[in-house]
Amino acid sequence: LSSLTLSLPSSKDFLGKRISTFSARAQHRMLGRTQGSLPQLLLPLVCASLFSLACPPVEAFRQPPASPLSLPSKALFGRAGSSSRLQVCRLRGGAAGAMMGTKDVQFVTNKMCPFAQKVWVCLEEKKVDYDLVEVGLYGSGGKPDWFMKLNPKGLVPVLKHGNKGVTESNDICRYIDGNFGDKGCLSPEGTDAWMKLMDGEVLPAGKKMVNGGSNSEAFHQAIAKFEGKIKGPYLLGDSFTLADVTAAPMMWRIMTEKRLGVTTDKYPKTSAWMERVKERPSFSRTVVSSWWWWW
Repeated sequence: LSSLTLSLPSSKDFLGKRISTFSARAQHRMLGRTQGSLPQLLLPLVCASLFSLACPPVEAFRQPPASPLSLPSKALFGRAGSSSRLQVCRLRGGAAGAMMGTKDVQFVTNKMCPFAQKVWVCLEEKKVDYDLVEVGLYGSGGKPDWFMKLNPKGLVPVLKHGNKGVTESNDICRYIDGNFGDKGCLSPEGTDAWMKLMDGEVLPAGKKMVNGGSNSEAFHQAIAKFEGKIKGPYLLGDSFTLADVTAAPMMWRIMTEKRLGVTTDKYPKTSAWMERVKERPSFSRTVVSSWWWWW
Protein backbone atom coordinates (compact mmCIF):
# COMPACT_ATOMS: atom_id res chain seq x y z
CA LEU A 1 0.00 0.00 0.00
CA SER A 2 2.83 2.42 0.76
CA SER A 3 3.97 2.08 -2.84
CA LEU A 4 0.94 4.03 -4.11
CA THR A 5 2.33 6.67 -6.42
CA LEU A 6 1.80 10.42 -6.18
CA SER A 7 2.69 10.80 -9.86
CA LEU A 8 -0.87 11.53 -10.98
CA PRO A 9 -1.97 14.26 -13.39
CA SER A 10 -2.72 17.65 -11.88
CA SER A 11 -6.48 17.08 -12.04
CA LYS A 12 -6.07 14.02 -9.83
CA ASP A 13 -3.20 15.29 -7.70
CA PHE A 14 -5.30 15.93 -4.63
CA LEU A 15 -6.96 12.51 -4.89
CA GLY A 16 -3.59 10.80 -5.30
CA LYS A 17 -2.22 12.47 -2.19
CA ARG A 18 -5.28 11.52 -0.20
CA ILE A 19 -4.93 7.87 -1.28
CA SER A 20 -1.22 7.80 -0.39
CA THR A 21 -1.80 9.45 3.00
CA PHE A 22 -4.72 7.14 3.77
CA SER A 23 -2.63 4.07 2.92
CA ALA A 24 0.34 5.23 4.98
CA ARG A 25 -1.85 5.95 8.00
CA ALA A 26 -3.58 2.61 7.64
CA GLN A 27 -0.20 0.87 7.68
CA HIS A 28 0.93 2.86 10.69
CA ARG A 29 -2.20 2.07 12.67
CA MET A 30 -2.01 -1.59 11.75
CA LEU A 31 1.71 -2.19 12.24
CA GLY A 32 3.12 0.77 14.17
CA ARG A 33 0.50 0.73 16.92
CA THR A 34 -1.37 -2.24 18.23
CA GLN A 35 -4.45 -0.78 19.86
CA GLY A 36 -8.01 -1.51 18.66
CA SER A 37 -9.93 -4.60 17.66
CA LEU A 38 -8.88 -6.69 14.67
CA PRO A 39 -11.84 -5.63 12.46
CA GLN A 40 -11.08 -1.97 13.22
CA LEU A 41 -7.45 -2.45 12.22
CA LEU A 42 -8.16 -4.43 9.07
CA LEU A 43 -10.89 -2.20 7.63
CA PRO A 44 -8.62 0.70 6.52
CA LEU A 45 -6.22 -1.72 4.81
CA VAL A 46 -9.02 -3.50 2.96
CA CYS A 47 -10.54 -0.21 1.79
CA ALA A 48 -7.18 1.17 0.67
CA SER A 49 -6.38 -2.05 -1.20
CA LEU A 50 -9.66 -1.93 -3.11
CA PHE A 51 -9.12 1.74 -3.93
CA SER A 52 -5.61 1.09 -5.22
CA LEU A 53 -6.90 -1.66 -7.52
CA ALA A 54 -9.50 0.73 -8.92
CA CYS A 55 -6.93 3.51 -9.49
CA PRO A 56 -3.83 2.12 -11.25
CA PRO A 57 -0.75 4.36 -11.53
CA VAL A 58 -0.45 6.75 -14.44
CA GLU A 59 2.55 6.35 -16.74
CA ALA A 60 5.17 9.04 -17.20
CA PHE A 61 4.61 12.03 -19.45
CA ARG A 62 8.28 12.61 -20.27
CA GLN A 63 11.41 10.54 -20.55
CA PRO A 64 13.84 11.03 -17.62
CA PRO A 65 17.56 11.68 -18.15
CA ALA A 66 20.31 9.17 -17.38
CA SER A 67 20.79 8.70 -13.61
CA PRO A 68 23.88 7.75 -11.56
CA LEU A 69 21.69 5.03 -10.08
CA SER A 70 21.19 3.47 -13.52
CA LEU A 71 17.53 3.01 -12.70
CA PRO A 72 15.03 1.91 -15.36
CA SER A 73 13.43 5.00 -16.90
CA LYS A 74 9.95 3.91 -15.83
CA ALA A 75 11.18 3.47 -12.27
CA LEU A 76 11.77 7.20 -12.04
CA PHE A 77 8.43 8.46 -13.22
CA GLY A 78 5.89 5.66 -13.11
CA ARG A 79 6.02 1.87 -12.94
CA ALA A 80 9.14 -0.11 -12.09
CA GLY A 81 8.75 -3.68 -13.28
CA SER A 82 5.20 -4.92 -12.79
CA SER A 83 3.87 -2.66 -10.06
CA SER A 84 6.67 -1.43 -7.73
CA ARG A 85 6.87 2.33 -7.86
CA LEU A 86 8.91 5.21 -6.49
CA GLN A 87 9.09 8.94 -6.81
CA VAL A 88 12.04 11.28 -7.20
CA CYS A 89 11.90 14.65 -5.47
CA ARG A 90 14.46 17.43 -5.72
CA LEU A 91 14.90 18.82 -2.20
CA ARG A 92 17.94 21.01 -2.64
CA GLY A 93 18.79 23.19 -5.59
CA GLY A 94 15.77 22.20 -7.65
CA ALA A 95 13.59 24.86 -9.19
CA ALA A 96 10.15 24.04 -10.53
CA GLY A 97 10.45 22.22 -13.80
CA ALA A 98 14.08 21.20 -13.22
CA MET A 99 15.09 17.78 -14.53
CA MET A 100 15.09 15.14 -11.83
CA GLY A 101 17.45 12.26 -11.09
CA THR A 102 20.62 14.03 -12.29
CA LYS A 103 22.47 14.72 -9.03
CA ASP A 104 25.74 13.01 -8.20
CA VAL A 105 24.29 12.15 -4.78
CA GLN A 106 21.16 9.98 -4.69
CA PHE A 107 19.41 9.33 -1.38
CA VAL A 108 17.13 6.27 -1.56
CA THR A 109 14.65 6.30 1.30
CA ASN A 110 11.17 5.86 2.65
CA LYS A 111 10.11 9.02 4.45
CA MET A 112 8.37 7.20 7.30
CA CYS A 113 11.54 5.37 8.42
CA PRO A 114 13.45 6.88 11.41
CA PHE A 115 16.76 5.32 10.35
CA ALA A 116 16.46 6.90 6.91
CA GLN A 117 15.50 10.19 8.57
CA LYS A 118 18.94 10.29 10.23
CA VAL A 119 20.55 10.44 6.80
CA TRP A 120 18.02 12.98 5.56
CA VAL A 121 18.82 15.29 8.49
CA CYS A 122 22.54 14.85 7.88
CA LEU A 123 22.24 15.71 4.19
CA GLU A 124 20.28 18.85 5.02
CA GLU A 125 22.65 19.86 7.83
CA LYS A 126 25.69 19.56 5.55
CA LYS A 127 23.81 21.30 2.71
CA VAL A 128 24.55 18.51 0.24
CA ASP A 129 23.13 18.86 -3.26
CA TYR A 130 21.15 15.62 -3.73
CA ASP A 131 18.16 13.88 -5.22
CA LEU A 132 15.74 12.04 -2.96
CA VAL A 133 14.41 8.77 -4.36
CA GLU A 134 11.49 7.45 -2.34
CA VAL A 135 10.72 3.77 -2.75
CA GLY A 136 7.71 1.83 -1.49
CA LEU A 137 9.00 -1.20 0.40
CA TYR A 138 5.65 -2.94 0.73
CA GLY A 139 2.81 -3.61 -1.65
CA SER A 140 1.72 -5.98 -4.39
CA GLY A 141 4.94 -5.55 -6.40
CA GLY A 142 7.36 -5.92 -3.49
CA LYS A 143 10.78 -4.28 -3.54
CA PRO A 144 12.03 -3.43 -7.04
CA ASP A 145 15.02 -5.31 -8.45
CA TRP A 146 17.19 -2.21 -8.89
CA PHE A 147 16.78 -1.46 -5.17
CA MET A 148 17.73 -5.00 -4.13
CA LYS A 149 20.90 -4.68 -6.22
CA LEU A 150 21.82 -1.54 -4.28
CA ASN A 151 21.18 -3.21 -0.93
CA PRO A 152 20.54 -6.98 -0.96
CA LYS A 153 19.13 -6.67 2.58
CA GLY A 154 16.27 -4.67 1.10
CA LEU A 155 16.59 -1.92 3.71
CA VAL A 156 16.56 1.86 3.49
CA PRO A 157 18.44 4.13 3.58
CA VAL A 158 20.93 3.80 0.76
CA LEU A 159 23.24 6.60 -0.36
CA LYS A 160 24.64 6.54 -3.90
CA HIS A 161 27.57 8.92 -4.43
CA GLY A 162 28.73 8.62 -8.01
CA ASN A 163 29.49 4.93 -8.43
CA LYS A 164 29.82 4.28 -4.69
CA GLY A 165 26.94 2.90 -2.62
CA VAL A 166 26.75 3.16 1.16
CA THR A 167 24.27 1.38 3.44
CA GLU A 168 23.47 1.40 7.20
CA SER A 169 22.24 4.73 8.55
CA ASN A 170 25.10 5.49 10.97
CA ASP A 171 27.73 4.57 8.39
CA ILE A 172 26.04 6.80 5.82
CA CYS A 173 25.99 9.73 8.26
CA ARG A 174 29.71 9.25 8.95
CA TYR A 175 30.36 9.08 5.21
CA ILE A 176 28.44 12.31 4.57
CA ASP A 177 30.27 14.13 7.34
CA GLY A 178 33.64 12.91 6.07
CA ASN A 179 33.07 13.76 2.42
CA PHE A 180 30.95 16.91 2.19
CA GLY A 181 31.16 20.48 3.41
CA ASP A 182 33.41 21.10 6.41
CA LYS A 183 34.65 17.51 6.61
CA GLY A 184 34.38 15.93 10.04
CA CYS A 185 32.71 18.93 11.66
CA LEU A 186 29.82 16.84 13.00
CA SER A 187 31.99 14.11 14.53
CA PRO A 188 33.77 15.37 17.65
CA GLU A 189 35.01 13.06 20.38
CA GLY A 190 32.10 11.36 22.13
CA THR A 191 29.90 10.95 19.05
CA ASP A 192 30.37 7.19 18.81
CA ALA A 193 29.51 6.73 22.50
CA TRP A 194 26.13 8.39 21.91
CA MET A 195 25.47 6.17 18.90
CA LYS A 196 26.24 3.09 20.99
CA LEU A 197 23.89 4.28 23.74
CA MET A 198 21.05 4.73 21.26
CA ASP A 199 21.60 1.51 19.31
CA GLY A 200 22.61 -0.67 22.25
CA GLU A 201 20.26 0.46 25.01
CA VAL A 202 17.55 2.96 24.08
CA LEU A 203 16.38 1.26 20.86
CA PRO A 204 16.20 -2.33 22.21
CA ALA A 205 14.33 -1.17 25.34
CA GLY A 206 12.05 1.04 23.27
CA LYS A 207 11.25 -1.75 20.85
CA LYS A 208 10.14 -4.02 23.70
CA MET A 209 8.03 -1.26 25.21
CA VAL A 210 6.28 -0.36 21.96
CA ASN A 211 5.64 -4.01 21.12
CA GLY A 212 4.31 -4.72 24.61
CA GLY A 213 6.97 -7.30 25.48
CA SER A 214 8.61 -5.61 28.45
CA ASN A 215 7.80 -3.68 31.59
CA SER A 216 8.65 0.00 31.62
CA GLU A 217 11.53 -0.21 34.09
CA ALA A 218 14.28 -1.12 31.59
CA PHE A 219 12.99 1.42 29.10
CA HIS A 220 12.95 4.29 31.58
CA GLN A 221 16.38 3.30 32.87
CA ALA A 222 17.70 3.74 29.34
CA ILE A 223 15.95 7.10 28.93
CA ALA A 224 17.25 8.21 32.34
CA LYS A 225 20.79 7.37 31.19
CA PHE A 226 20.17 9.39 28.04
CA GLU A 227 18.93 12.29 30.19
CA GLY A 228 21.93 12.15 32.49
CA LYS A 229 24.50 12.31 29.68
CA ILE A 230 23.12 15.45 28.00
CA LYS A 231 25.58 18.32 28.29
CA GLY A 232 23.23 20.90 26.77
CA PRO A 233 21.98 22.58 24.80
CA TYR A 234 22.86 19.69 22.46
CA LEU A 235 23.97 16.21 23.46
CA LEU A 236 27.69 17.02 23.37
CA GLY A 237 27.44 20.69 24.31
CA ASP A 238 27.10 23.83 22.24
CA SER A 239 27.48 22.19 18.82
CA PHE A 240 24.98 20.12 16.85
CA THR A 241 26.74 16.85 15.96
CA LEU A 242 26.12 13.37 14.58
CA ALA A 243 25.15 12.40 18.12
CA ASP A 244 22.08 14.64 17.75
CA VAL A 245 21.51 13.68 14.11
CA THR A 246 21.36 9.95 14.86
CA ALA A 247 19.38 10.20 18.11
CA ALA A 248 16.74 12.76 17.15
CA PRO A 249 14.48 10.78 14.76
CA MET A 250 13.81 7.92 17.18
CA MET A 251 13.70 10.13 20.28
CA TRP A 252 11.17 12.37 18.53
CA ARG A 253 8.96 9.33 17.96
CA ILE A 254 9.39 8.17 21.55
CA MET A 255 8.44 11.58 22.90
CA THR A 256 5.51 11.89 20.49
CA GLU A 257 4.09 8.57 21.70
CA LYS A 258 2.59 9.87 24.96
CA ARG A 259 1.77 6.43 26.32
CA LEU A 260 5.50 5.75 26.75
CA GLY A 261 5.67 8.37 29.49
CA VAL A 262 8.73 10.34 28.33
CA THR A 263 7.38 13.68 29.53
CA THR A 264 8.87 17.10 30.25
CA ASP A 265 8.39 16.81 34.02
CA LYS A 266 10.20 13.45 34.16
CA TYR A 267 12.93 14.25 31.64
CA PRO A 268 13.40 18.05 31.43
CA LYS A 269 16.86 17.96 29.83
CA THR A 270 15.72 15.53 27.13
CA SER A 271 12.65 17.66 26.44
CA ALA A 272 14.69 20.87 26.22
CA TRP A 273 17.16 19.17 23.87
CA MET A 274 14.34 17.89 21.65
CA GLU A 275 12.80 21.36 21.42
CA ARG A 276 16.17 22.80 20.41
CA VAL A 277 16.60 20.13 17.73
CA LYS A 278 13.09 20.76 16.36
CA GLU A 279 14.05 24.39 15.76
CA ARG A 280 16.78 23.40 13.30
CA PRO A 281 15.65 23.55 9.65
CA SER A 282 17.62 20.38 8.91
CA PHE A 283 15.33 18.47 11.25
CA SER A 284 12.03 20.28 10.70
CA ARG A 285 12.25 19.73 6.93
CA THR A 286 12.38 15.96 7.45
CA VAL A 287 9.39 15.54 9.77
CA VAL A 288 6.39 13.86 8.13
CA SER A 289 2.81 13.63 9.38
CA SER A 290 2.61 9.85 9.00
CA TRP A 291 5.51 7.87 10.41
CA TRP A 292 6.52 4.38 11.41
CA TRP A 293 8.71 2.85 14.10
CA TRP A 294 10.51 0.49 11.68
CA TRP A 295 12.42 -1.37 14.34
